[in-house]
Amino acid sequence: MKEFVCTITSNVEIVPGVNLAWLEAPHIAATAQPGQFVTLRCEDFILRRPLSIHQVNSGRVAFLFKVVGKGTLWLSQRQKGDRIDILGPLGKGFGIEAGSRNLLLLAGGIGISPLAFLAQHAAVQHSVRLIYGASTARELCPLSSLPSGVQFVPATEDGSMGRRGLVTDVLPDFLEWSDQLYACGPMGMYRAMSELACHSEAAEQPKNLTRGKAREESKLKKCQVSLEVRMGCGIGACYGCSINTKKGLKKVCHDGPVFELDDIIWGEVKI
Repeated sequence: MKEFVCTITSNVEIVPGVNLAWLEAPHIAATAQPGQFVTLRCEDFILRRPLSIHQVNSGRVAFLFKVVGKGTLWLSQRQKGDRIDILGPLGKGFGIEAGSRNLLLLAGGIGISPLAFLAQHAAVQHSVRLIYGASTARELCPLSSLPSGVQFVPATEDGSMGRRGLVTDVLPDFLEWSDQLYACGPMGMYRAMSELACHSEAAEQPKNLTRGKAREESKLKKCQVSLEVRMGCGIGACYGCSINTKKGLKKVCHDGPVFELDDIIWGEVKI
């Protein structure tokens, strides 16, 4: 983790309310892992803004962000040549188990940000399928930079592109194929996945197996999720982003932002 002043090379609105910014950041590009993030200093605001690393390419780093407040509005107005203070890379990213071959990625809305980097990183040695959903086709961010080997499965709630429905509606069709599942999206998506995991566990539990054994056989057992929360310090000092897990209190910025789906006590998460 280091602090850098980086130069913007481009910053454009790619869908309404969502910007894609590229910065010259060779030190971050060389060390960043999928799922990690940075914090940016936005003008004179006290709190830095955390952003997932979206892509890396030839010493440059891309950030995909939604304009939701004064800080991201200021960031969306920066121009080519402007310089921004960045701290990173931060946090714990996604992990791929040695025996995994087929990776299933599940993105909802702006949750595509860290998963695009994971797809870019993993497609070299793994088979990757990406389910990406939004309310309408107009809200799906362009993914022209995805490696050619990645199978893209779009889903929209109104049926204007790809499958009709939520990404969690499409998910069951691909579970048998996958060795590991990775997700990033809104809280409702995670809660639905957690409920699906509980239902799968109950359905797959033979009478002569223990509950622990049945959990190992659940298709959602090997599921990693990336949490996006408001952070105070971004380095684990303030406990402002703490969540309750089955392994105790964890700090999203330090112990995450990537966690195992079934480790998180979703009923107590308020983000």
